Amino acid sequence: MGRIASKPKKGWALLRAMLLAFALAGTAMAEDRGDPKLDYVRFAPDEQLTLSGRLVRPDIDARREEATQAEIRRVAASQKYQPRPAIWRIRDADTTIYLFGTVHSLPPGFKWRNPVLEGVVVQADTLILESTEKDGQEVTFLEGTSAQNGGPPLPPLIERASPQFRPKLKELLAVLPPDAASGLDRMPTWIAAMGIGYLRDLMIGDMPSQGADDWLEQHFRATGRPVEAIEDSKAVVSNINAIPEDAQRMMLDAALAAPDRTHAELDAPAHAWAQGNVGYDSPLRVFADQLDPSSAMADPLLIQRNTAWVDSLIARLAAKPGVVLFAAGAGHFVGPGSVIDLLQKRGLRVERVQ
Repeated sequence: MGRIASKPKKGWALLRAMLLAFALAGTAMAEDRGDPKLDYVRFAPDEQLTLSGRLVRPDIDARREEATQAEIRRVAASQKYQPRPAIWRIRDADTTIYLFGTVHSLPPGFKWRNPVLEGVVVQADTLILESTEKDGQEVTFLEGTSAQNGGPPLPPLIERASPQFRPKLKELLAVLPPDAASGLDRMPTWIAAMGIGYLRDLMIGDMPSQGADDWLEQHFRATGRPVEAIEDSKAVVSNINAIPEDAQRMMLDAALAAPDRTHAELDAPAHAWAQGNVGYDSPLRVFADQLDPSSAMADPLLIQRNTAWVDSLIARLAAKPGVVLFAAGAGHFVGPGSVIDLLQKRGLRVERVQ
């Protein structure tokens, strides 16, 4: 899955939290291959307690911290540039709306802010996101399904994969704690497919951390400014859940069949984003068959949402004065049918300010 710039945002908090919980559970078990055992705690974990000059804490915490610091060093070595992420602007006599594409999950220590962006953040009265953290926590991902209304659940995930991919899925599910594996069994197939892709990336060394949306939401709330959602997350999930099950299962097979990716491949969208690369060949550009082999997800995940966002932004421009920052996945701002493209087709002047 890599860096998320077009798939549902962490502001869909439950999605990211669920996938990250699965993934962290998987890596924790991968670190401790062998029979399950109870930890023998010789000393109480305490950041102030040392033994021979070293902090006393569980081994898994120490290993995770070492891995995080190593990842921060790797990321720093890969960023030989000053960040200049793309920012656009639409405005009329009394309203300015800045448009900022984001990446929802970044490597630890990744640098993405610069004075121009921070100037926009200071000016803005209001932040608009795809969804807020509170909205995301209310999503169950069963919206619009028969299971939500007490109907029969989906078959176990292993039965939804094509026979040739079941051994690979079984291997991945074995890495997860039973509760996490059964959680995937309850999820719609498209969500489970995303979870499998996320888990596979973490197992080869991907280490996601806070995304740009997260930082922006926390900053605006800490400074007492309003944060709004541009859409109803439950309605979006319900629309995606309406995708035919056959198409969702093709997405699951594709997640299992995909080759493992390198750090360079996983990080390419984040580097393109931080350097403002939103051209025709940008890694941020989303093609319908990248979302799923049948291209069925493109309509509810991209086309319908981009169109609705543009309607909302134009209405906001006409009705409410002030300075607004609208931040959403960078994939929504690149290429034909993007928010930028649709605004221009509606006759608005879209200025690129960075």
